[in-house]
Amino acid sequence: MQSLYYELRIIIFKYVDTPISLILTDRKWYAITQDPYARAEWLIYKYGKTHAIFHAVRLGSDFITVGLVRNLLVRNAIISRYFIQRLLMSIGSEGSWTSNLPSPIFTQLIIEGYNRDLVVKGNDMELFHYLSDPADTLTSINDDPQKLFQNLSDIKDLILNKKFVPFPPRPKFIYEDTIEYHIQLIQDRSQEDYPPKDGYENSRQLNVIARAILIYPDLVYMWKEIGYYEICSDVNDLVMQGAFLTLFPPTPPTNWIIPDIDSVVTRLRQLLAVGFQLTETVMEAAFQLFEHRLDEIGDLLMDSFQNIRKEPKSVIACSCLIQAAKPEREHKKFDLLEFLINKIVQPAETALKYVLNYYNVAFKYDANSIKLSKMRSLSVNSSFYDWVLKEYGPNSRITQQCFDDILESRIWIDLKLQENPERDIPEHLTLQAFNSICSIYQKYCNDKVPFKANYFPYLKLVKNEEIIGRFSKILSGLELNIKLPYDINYEYNRSEVNNNQIMTN
Repeated sequence: MQSLYYELRIIIFKYVDTPISLILTDRKWYAITQDPYARAEWLIYKYGKTHAIFHAVRLGSDFITVGLVRNLLVRNAIISRYFIQRLLMSIGSEGSWTSNLPSPIFTQLIIEGYNRDLVVKGNDMELFHYLSDPADTLTSINDDPQKLFQNLSDIKDLILNKKFVPFPPRPKFIYEDTIEYHIQLIQDRSQEDYPPKDGYENSRQLNVIARAILIYPDLVYMWKEIGYYEICSDVNDLVMQGAFLTLFPPTPPTNWIIPDIDSVVTRLRQLLAVGFQLTETVMEAAFQLFEHRLDEIGDLLMDSFQNIRKEPKSVIACSCLIQAAKPEREHKKFDLLEFLINKIVQPAETALKYVLNYYNVAFKYDANSIKLSKMRSLSVNSSFYDWVLKEYGPNSRITQQCFDDILESRIWIDLKLQENPERDIPEHLTLQAFNSICSIYQKYCNDKVPFKANYFPYLKLVKNEEIIGRFSKILSGLELNIKLPYDINYEYNRSEVNNNQIMTN
């Protein structure tokens, strides 16, 4: 019975995202977390057999053990020649993904590679690049696709026998308007030197993989044959973007003819057949990529997506509109938003309310809890709010819902500056986010978005005249020197709405 309980605990442990929560529970769970078999199960479930050993090394001496490596290899975790090459490149490099790797385990991995005839000098990523397509852009695959086919037998040997797989892509962090988030972005960009210190595969190298797949999609089957089932998820967005760029070249040659819907659908289905996906993110990214050409190919893209997904255009447009509103997206112009809203059959305000509710655009705190919030920024991008105001006016319900989000963010800024009067911008908030919040607040005030009774408890908290100036006639006893409209002096460029392109629903 005790053995059964132990096995059940291992199964539970495998599905836990962060094991630290179990480590602190009791001694029995602590024992599970130290079991090399349980750790191997957790790694393989979380990262797959392809990337399990990389993550074991990355997690360092507090996690990896000789027993763990042995259990991973027994479970057929992939150890490739490229992995050994990258291991040798990085070992001894301060701050690298191998810097915390104990010497006995390094020796164990090298011996394992030697026993599998994998330890050789060189770089299999560079070799794969040379064999498949030496160009540097996704659009170049139309130039000399025969290069890959001439070397196909060598590529098969590299994948099937040398177990060549790229390292995993660098994880994407959830967007925040914080200095820390932008520092992380800068650090990620600095990792683009090769080989990257954090061990993750750089976008340039992943583009090499994507280009090869676009030339010969059956490469996916080779990788899946050796157990690399994550190949499609690892490069899905790159491959799908590459397909669109080859169908609709940014700089079309003189003999280029716009493809018909059958050609577009056939190409996309070829990729979907091997495991890639036409997700909402991919579709919106395609519309965004060709925003300047929507008049030319927008309907063709929409018709193709409808053909493949078997969904009404209105549903596709609404899902793409959600992606277009995400807070990290800034629209230099509104062509995409206008294109999508015109494809939605339901009333525009109903569709936009759905988008706003998706991002929980509303007051998120009360007059007490907002003081304790460490960060309060806009729920969607400010250019989306700007477009809503210009298109639907100050009295529409969706504009007022947007203003709830804007006002609370602006009040939060004032409260944080009251706590730290020596600062010009709240700690952690970026200058761009600060300017974005303050400037869109002023725009909404200048357009006289109506005051609502539930604003009053919040406004009693603030001292900044820029905030309460809009409501000076309502808040008695305050002498203010603010006159509307505001001069918007925050550095933030916004787009212009082309009202001729908006259809009235």
